[in-house]
Amino acid sequence: MNHLETFDKANQDLGPKLISATMTVFLAIANSAQFAPTAIKFHYQFNLRDMARIVQNLLLAVPTQYKGNTLGMVRMWAHECHRVWYDRLIFDADREAYMNFMRNGIKEFSDMKEETIFEEPLLYTSYVAMCNGHEPTYLPVAEMI
Repeated sequence: MNHLETFDKANQDLGPKLISATMTVFLAIANSAQFAPTAIKFHYQFNLRDMARIVQNLLLAVPTQYKGNTLGMVRMWAHECHRVWYDRLIFDADREAYMNFMRNGIKEFSDMKEETIFEEPLLYTSYVAMCNGHEPTYLPVAEMI
């Protein structure tokens, strides 16, 4: 991801891992019969646009907000994956299968623990920055009011 060239070295090194983890999850979903569209799950149509949506919002990250914060970038990636894929799932079995795919994907980030990556609240938004008069950048939601 060329966008990460302006980030610190740790986040630059994270770029290929983010793409690889996204591909791992996407390919698992795309190749799973469980996630094929049916009459009940007609909206289960997963394609490369999903990958583009994830990457597009990762591009909202700015270097000053994530300097030395690779965990923040990985958590933002997990949020985006959930937003694009998990939010469509309607059955618990599908959600569980998806989370297994995510567990395989986060193996790319071997120095981070699953519990810290998926710690709640796992929400990122650009609204917080925009409401405070700043440029839109994806930041974690620290607390739910």
